[in-house]
Amino acid sequence: MKKTVFVTLNLFLFFTLKSQNVSDFEFAPVNVGGKAEFKRVFEQELIYPKASLAKKVDGKVTISFVVNKDSTVHDIRVKESPSTDLAKEALRIFKLYQWVPATKEGEYVQAATYINFNFDSGKYKRICKERGFTNFKYLPKMKPDTSMIIYKTADQMPMYQKGTFALQDFIKENLEYPRQAQLSNIQGTVIVRFVVEPSGLPTNIGIEKSVGGGCDQEAERIIQMIKWYPAKIGNTLVRAQMTFPIYFVLNEDFKDNSAGEQK
Repeated sequence: MKKTVFVTLNLFLFFTLKSQNVSDFEFAPVNVGGKAEFKRVFEQELIYPKASLAKKVDGKVTISFVVNKDSTVHDIRVKESPSTDLAKEALRIFKLYQWVPATKEGEYVQAATYINFNFDSGKYKRICKERGFTNFKYLPKMKPDTSMIIYKTADQMPMYQKGTFALQDFIKENLEYPRQAQLSNIQGTVIVRFVVEPSGLPTNIGIEKSVGGGCDQEAERIIQMIKWYPAKIGNTLVRAQMTFPIYFVLNEDFKDNSAGEQK
């Protein structure tokens, strides 16, 4: 009989990881990008249900699920929730996340786990102010896909809202070469993997190719800042998988980052 590993992920304002038997695996299942990305996506995507917000309903929504060896999930269940609408919102956000399976003896294994979404109506106003919106805005005359399918190809893949040349300027103006990388003479290309949502906002930001020296974190920060036109299939806005190179080259000139070289 296949043994199933149970771990606990408590996420949003805090993140801990526990297991009934830590010897069962080397690494527990985790969302792409880890705890910082989980919190960021939660705060970016959260639309507090009106009824619960008006009544100041707070509390924990616990969702249990199984992460398969191929990164898919199944057996998703709400185990605890202070209200039906908070449970519904937690499930909606949960389905946005991509997962890295648990590992045992160097191989991916199936693992059962659960996460806690902690809703705090008192902090929601601050969250909306910091992210700059209360409700998502979509392109005119377009409708967002609600299937949660992530496409690798589409009629139109995501594009930077101000155009390619403007993206070059944006990266040039905002990228800060990490001090650690400078001191250690670290150069190279960080490949960032992420999903562009129908709103044009990025989720599931993770590193596909690492450089180190703080470059990975800087590349993730840059991707978080970019505003995209979302992918389209017909008149529908869809989720799209993206990879993007951020170049770190030490010299006296700043190189163009988005076209292949960082000046």
